[in-house]
Parts: sequence; structure tokens; C-alpha cells
Amino acid sequence: MPVVYITSMADFESVINGTRPVIIEFWAEWCATCRSVSTIFDQLAAQNPAAQFYRLDIEEVREVPQALGVRSLPAFKVYVKGVQIGELVGADQAQLIVSRFARDHEYKLKLVS
Repeated sequence: MPVVYITSMADFESVINGTRPVIIEFWAEWCATCRSVSTIFDQLAAQNPAAQFYRLDIEEVREVPQALGVRSLPAFKVYVKGVQIGELVGADQAQLIVSRFARDHEYKLKLVS
């Protein structure tokens, strides 16, 4: 499943309150590190249909990262049924977010090799 962009606060709230697990990448076009990790995130989304993968551009939807206190990029947040269950910040942790998510919630998610 491809990564879908979140375009508003209402969109964000709808996404996190769904029935499937959600992983959101917070990024910005000007962030070179974000762009490099986005490729990995896209691969994770393609390999893991058990979860939904979303991307939120902090320059386009400012109210969401402000409300959540996102201060560094890239940042990843994991939600299950509206509850944030995980958060990781930084490029080196793109693969870890899925492995931690899988371990903590017994989802069978694949890592990018």
C-alpha cells in the first residue's frame, strides 16, 4: 500500500482513530535527511499491508506537529485505535520503528533489508 499524505488536522484525527495500526512520518521538503529516509518509509509501507503508512509535511499542515510537539525531523509516530504507542526521531531509526511496533503489538511486519 502506498504512503498517503495527511493534509489537515481533521484528516490526521480521522487517520489515527481508524481500526488499523498507523505509522506517520513527519517530514519537510527542505530536510535532506527526511528525503533520504522517505525512500525507506515507502518500502516499509509496500511490504507491510497490516499497517497504514502516512506522511505529513510539517510546512503544509503546521497545526498537527505543533499540537504534538514535533521539534526534530524526521519523526515517526505510531498509533493504534487513536492512542500513540510509539515515537522515534531521526533518520537511523526508520527501520526500528517497525521492528519495535511489531514486537510490542505482535504484528508481523517486515523490515527493509
